[in-house]
Amino acid sequence: MSLTWTEWLTHSSNNNVYFLVNTLASPNPVKRFYAQDWIEEALPIYHGTALAHLSDIGPWLIKTKPSQLRNLGVALDREPFHDNSWGWAYHSQLAWRDQITHWQKHQLVLINKEKRVFRFFDSRVARTLIPHLERADWALLMMPIEDCFIECGETNATFSRPKYGEPFISPADYRLSEHLMKVWRNSEQSFSNIVDNFYFQFWEKQTAWAVQLDEQEGYLKTLIHEWMEENQKNNRDITFLDDEIFINYLKTHPNVQPNIEIIND
Repeated sequence: MSLTWTEWLTHSSNNNVYFLVNTLASPNPVKRFYAQDWIEEALPIYHGTALAHLSDIGPWLIKTKPSQLRNLGVALDREPFHDNSWGWAYHSQLAWRDQITHWQKHQLVLINKEKRVFRFFDSRVARTLIPHLERADWALLMMPIEDCFIECGETNATFSRPKYGEPFISPADYRLSEHLMKVWRNSEQSFSNIVDNFYFQFWEKQTAWAVQLDEQEGYLKTLIHEWMEENQKNNRDITFLDDEIFINYLKTHPNVQPNIEIIND
C-alpha cells in the first residue's frame, strides 16, 4: 500500500522537505505554493547559470515550512496537481545553499560526451529513471537526498538511499550511463514524448498533410502512434524517423486514410 502525501510529509524525520518543481506544468505549481504560504525558501534553479536565459521556464527548488507540512500534505491529497509533470519531493539534511549548488550543476549532464539539459525535475522523467538508479547514481546525482516521494498515477512511489550509496561530491560532470539511457529509450514516457514532438513538428512543416489527416480530431496523432509502434516492433530507432519517411508511408499505405488527397512534392 502506497503512502499518501500527508503520511510521507508528517512521518518522524529531522530532515527538511524540498520540492523540485516544473514551472512548465499547467497551472504553474509555484504560484500555488506561494498562495498557500508553504514556502520557506525558493529559487529558480537556472538563475545565475549558463541557462539563466531560460529561468522563466526553468525548474524551481522549494524548501517548505516545517509548520506547514500537514496542511501541504492534506491539500495535495485532496486536490492533487492535474499535470503529471509538475514535480516531486525529497528529504534532506543538506543546507539550502548546498542544495542550490548541487541542482544547478546537475541541470546539465554528459550524454555521449556532450553536455545536455537534464529535465530530472519533471516527475515523468524522475519516476522513469529513479527505480533504476544504481548506487553510484545515488552517490552523485542523488547526493542531497535521503528519500523521495513521487506521484505515480493512483499509486505513489517512495525511494530511499540504498546501503553503500553514500553521498559523494565530484568535481566532474555527471554522466548519464548507457544503462539509464536504455531505460529511458524503452520507457512509455519516452515513446509518448517522441510521438508528441513529431506531431507538432509535422503540423509546422507539413501543414497541408496535417490539415487533411487531422480533419477528424485526434486521428493524426493516433496514426503517428501506430506508425511508430510498428517501426519499433521492427527494431527501428524511432528517434530517427522524419516527416519524409512518414509521408512515404502514407503514399504507400493509402488504406490508413483512404479519403486523403495524395499531395505530390
